[in-house]
Amino acid sequence: MKRLIIIALMLILLLPPVQALQMLSGDQVSIDSPIDDDVFASGGTVTINAPVAGAVIAGGTIIINAPVSGDVFVAGGQIVLNSDVEGKIVAAGGDIDLRGDAKNAVIAGGNVNIHSTAVISRDAVIAGDTVSNAGTIIGNLTVRAEDFQNTGSAGSVDFKKSEGLQGLQQVMNIFSILATVGFLIIGIILLKLFPAQFFSVEEEVRKSPVKNTLVGFVLIIASVILIFLLAVTLIGFPVALIMGMLFIIALMLSGLFVSFAVGRKIIDVFKVKTSDILIFLLGFVILSLLVRIPYAGALIGIVAISLGFGAIIYALRKNWQSITTSFT
Repeated sequence: MKRLIIIALMLILLLPPVQALQMLSGDQVSIDSPIDDDVFASGGTVTINAPVAGAVIAGGTIIINAPVSGDVFVAGGQIVLNSDVEGKIVAAGGDIDLRGDAKNAVIAGGNVNIHSTAVISRDAVIAGDTVSNAGTIIGNLTVRAEDFQNTGSAGSVDFKKSEGLQGLQQVMNIFSILATVGFLIIGIILLKLFPAQFFSVEEEVRKSPVKNTLVGFVLIIASVILIFLLAVTLIGFPVALIMGMLFIIALMLSGLFVSFAVGRKIIDVFKVKTSDILIFLLGFVILSLLVRIPYAGALIGIVAISLGFGAIIYALRKNWQSITTSFT
């Protein structure tokens, strides 16, 4: 139960402020002019040279040279944070160097270096192969690593040596939390950019939950069998590849629609008026906690995925004519 509470708090604390979004992608992405909104960027190399409100970045090499007034979520091969972050830093990658200030830091990587110029005003949680801290951590510093060097300072230090599978498990636990936060961000993006399509599927979730769960479960099994049969034939392999990608995407998104339906149900019970984002957040946190309950959580997860998958199929069927018409 303690772990469930921690995950819930992580989800709430790590949620970036929802504002208008700036989405950038390309092999080389460089932000050289200030942006007052949150930035979502992906590319081979992503460089931020001007102030931004917040950043969610995935890339090979990520370099932040300018102040960030909100939170930073980054995942990449090499991550260099040279400037201050007023909010939280959540980073996962191969080599991670932190030279600026931040409020909190959650970091998972191969080699993690907190340099002497860095100040974390609250807590830092770090997992990696090699971790070095020469900075200042005002609160608690929690480290799980094979090798840890601490020439800096911290309010308190909790270090446990990770070896072999134990070290891998520590990293995987943090990656699991980061992945959960990632799905939360995807849900928010879908709500903001494709509200009509999102609510079309969510309506199917609420309208016939039992039917959609049964149909979704059967269709998931049937889809796996069909994709496998196509994959073993030379002619059908390209079709199986495309179907497989669409199938995986549908499975990954299915829980997001169920999350909103759960949040809406709770809001309706208490008769509270709030924004769609907060409704989604409430349902997402509750569903994330439920699927982590031992034994029962696996069943809840299967039901949620089946329900969401079935709702997606019914929504596509219901709107198929308008979808095909738009391409003609």
